[in-house]
Amino acid sequence: MEHSHLTIILPDGSSHPIPIYLTKTGQTLICGKTVAKTTGYQIYDSELRHTTTELASLSYLDAGALELYYRGIPIQLVVDNCDYLDTIILLYESHLPSQEEKQWFKEQLAKNSLLDQKIIKGLKSVISSFSPHANPVAILSSGLSYLSGECSLPLRNQGEQLEAILKALAITPILVGMILQHVKQQPLVLPQDVGCYGQNYDYINNLLGMICGFGKVTDEQRSLMDTLMVLHADAGLSPSTFAAKQNISNGTGMWRSLISALNALSGDKHGGANFRVLQMFQEIAAADGDLEDKIRNYIQQSLAQKQKIPGLGHIEFKGIDPRARILSKICNQMVEEGKGDTFMHIAREMHKQIDTIPYFDKIKPNVDFYSGVLWKNLGIPDQLMTVMFYCSRIAGYIANICLATEKSTIVFPNQAYVGKTNLFFNDVEPSTSGVIPLFPALKHSAVS
Repeated sequence: MEHSHLTIILPDGSSHPIPIYLTKTGQTLICGKTVAKTTGYQIYDSELRHTTTELASLSYLDAGALELYYRGIPIQLVVDNCDYLDTIILLYESHLPSQEEKQWFKEQLAKNSLLDQKIIKGLKSVISSFSPHANPVAILSSGLSYLSGECSLPLRNQGEQLEAILKALAITPILVGMILQHVKQQPLVLPQDVGCYGQNYDYINNLLGMICGFGKVTDEQRSLMDTLMVLHADAGLSPSTFAAKQNISNGTGMWRSLISALNALSGDKHGGANFRVLQMFQEIAAADGDLEDKIRNYIQQSLAQKQKIPGLGHIEFKGIDPRARILSKICNQMVEEGKGDTFMHIAREMHKQIDTIPYFDKIKPNVDFYSGVLWKNLGIPDQLMTVMFYCSRIAGYIANICLATEKSTIVFPNQAYVGKTNLFFNDVEPSTSGVIPLFPALKHSAVS
């Protein structure tokens, strides 16, 4: 990176030159560690939104160009030229595999997908202990916890890393498929039960087989699933990716780091947007009137009440998400060919309408606006959308986790203490930090 300097002048009049680094993509960076060591001052950034913690080269969201890159390659080119396994190798190795490399990779995944009966019995026991109506993310987290106990997958050297990569990639879609079957109240049938290995091994087809039934997967379904997983493979340092990398810096193994990423997806703010889009489409579909009027009324009502419309807007892209651009074409084509369901018609019409409203000039569909609709078309229940996101993002998580093992230092955010010191117990004032009172019913009671 090229660099110049800025000069920081402190209140005591002393001046300190601080290097400024300019990245190839035009980002300007100041090293917080250098600032702290040189001046003694800490940088305060409560949300970490203005702090760069990574110098990364895996994927890049270019806000100005409205583009997503995997290893510098525009996402449209990746979708056009790569399947999901190619994408995994591209993210990890920074190049597309040769035919021999791809075949070796498939053989290793097939080998690591053959689970022994003890592991299968344990996973079935964990999954079946939940109600089919339980939160699928909680079921998946429990399954991963079981795996971390039976095979922790440490990452202390290159040999352990390779084993962890192959096992995590191979087992994840099987575990997700088992949860899908459980939620749909179907028998738990694994690919190895029907001989989908050896020459017949197909990563995407096996996952779809667990969803739709083995031998029932069409080429169109396989192509759609592959595209969805490629588009969700990575997207910069997202909150869930950061959670995985922070966890791995503590010296944990692969499964436990992946659990951190998954749990970061389980809240309302990150990981569940496509499910909320489906809820919105269901509400629109249930309303009275023709389709155009129902959508127009929903948009107008949302604007009047200043409510955010699910699936619109992105923290980086002030325009259409490049992944949504790709998925919208797929959705439109399916509608035009008479293969679209009600939700696809709603998505298409809603996209048309918001493009005519000035308020939405920079608030366009993101990947979640279309992903849930298309996953639903593949037979995946609404409540499992976050699980499918995780199953796709495993490619990026693993690549980022392995890169994080190159650092020997723990990720350890700092804090500035703003409370008082040297108090006695009867000097302590009521907390003003916003913490909910532990004993609200007793807070006004006299204590003798």
